[in-house]
Amino acid sequence: MSSKRLLGLCGWLVLAGCLGAGTAGAEEPAKAAKPRDLVVFYSYTGKTALVGKTLADLLKAEAVRIEDVERPSRERAYGAGREASLKGESWPIRPVEADVARYDRVFLGCPVWFGLPPPPFNAFLEQVNLTGKQVVVFVTLGGGAYDKAIQALTDKAAARGGRVVASFHVRTQSVSDDALIAKASELARQYGADAAP
Repeated sequence: MSSKRLLGLCGWLVLAGCLGAGTAGAEEPAKAAKPRDLVVFYSYTGKTALVGKTLADLLKAEAVRIEDVERPSRERAYGAGREASLKGESWPIRPVEADVARYDRVFLGCPVWFGLPPPPFNAFLEQVNLTGKQVVVFVTLGGGAYDKAIQALTDKAAARGGRVVASFHVRTQSVSDDALIAKASELARQYGADAAP
């Protein structure tokens, strides 16, 4: 190849490079950042814990379990627990080791006790600051209605500054652990999880 042709080819390559630089170097629109999630739950029988932990695993979120200072016996849960739930009262819980301020979205979950949230979860909701947070509330229940529990959680979260953006319930009566994991996995995908476990 002659030097004249070589110089001409180099000129074209430089020109093509300059023309292409405008498009090749253009920035793509920034993808929306995935929200940082926190899943907080109270569980008496372990069913809510299974749902909460599955959600957290799939959403790559931190999971925090609310724990009683002293776990109530079944008799106390069904006796004094019933009265406390119906009155919206709280029971002492262990300190919660989560800095809610670090998260964009907070999932709040508990079992339904006599149609309403249980006293230990009420205690957490009395202490937490949800200002500016997107909140998803959820409940687990064996049978009966869940609407009053969802409404109570929604009201309590809003009173603590949260903006409830969604809610769901999971029925647990006569449901295997595998079926609960499958249901929680389905729900996690609705909230941005990439794949099932």
